[in-house]
Amino acid sequence: MPESQPYRRVHVDVRGRSVRIFAVHTQRFGDHVTPSFEGFGVALYLGDAATVVPQLTADVDLLATDPPYGVGYQSSYRAAPTPVIAGDRGEVDVAGIIASCLPRLGRMRHVYVFGPSDVAQHERLTSHVELIWDKEATGMGDLSSPWGPGHERITFAIHAAWRSDRTRGRGGLSARLRSGSVIRVPRVNSKHLRHPNEKPVALMRQLIESSTLVGEVVLDPFMGSGSTVVAAMLSGRRAIGVECDERYFDIAVERVRKLGPVLQQLEAA
Repeated sequence: MPESQPYRRVHVDVRGRSVRIFAVHTQRFGDHVTPSFEGFGVALYLGDAATVVPQLTADVDLLATDPPYGVGYQSSYRAAPTPVIAGDRGEVDVAGIIASCLPRLGRMRHVYVFGPSDVAQHERLTSHVELIWDKEATGMGDLSSPWGPGHERITFAIHAAWRSDRTRGRGGLSARLRSGSVIRVPRVNSKHLRHPNEKPVALMRQLIESSTLVGEVVLDPFMGSGSTVVAAMLSGRRAIGVECDERYFDIAVERVRKLGPVLQQLEAA
């Protein structure tokens, strides 16, 4: 993986496996809107993405997000109902928020959006590919159906910002390593879920490391409990996250506060 100073490779042992991480970049973002939390190469905003994102001025290198689907899924394995996710009743203009991120996203850079593909349909987004996250387990779904989903769709696209890029058929930039369209990563164990639709950090790292270089910036306008941000930190990237629900925003901040000093200590070792 490409590297440059002040980053260096660090290996730590996690459950008997050697895991590669990178030092955290601490450059500030300087956006017009003030982050609710900033540190360890991360800027987090508590607020409505429809309001926050248009005020961002920092350039970003990847858009990776899991927006509310408007379906209100419930798990059949929980004794109590899953908390309602803000925006998951279809009242959020997800496609509009995705579009508002594009002016900040670099030309020919990548986009990953979980859920229905229509929210990632925009004239500037080309070379669409449907990826499948195989959870290796049955997930949430329609409890009246005998079939439960064991996967989620992820739409991959490339930001062909210029009209000439689109008219000349550009937008074929490949990821760092060409991989198959099925990504197999176990879902987060229900006993450890911080958010009803929490994505595994290992899954988000695969997406981030396939589409960015060390030190680049990842944007997640529907941050939830912060898995994308944590994955970016572990991969030596910087991150901008936006979340409207204070419960999950606080969890994301706590995860960053716990991880940041650990990465700094490893860098100094």
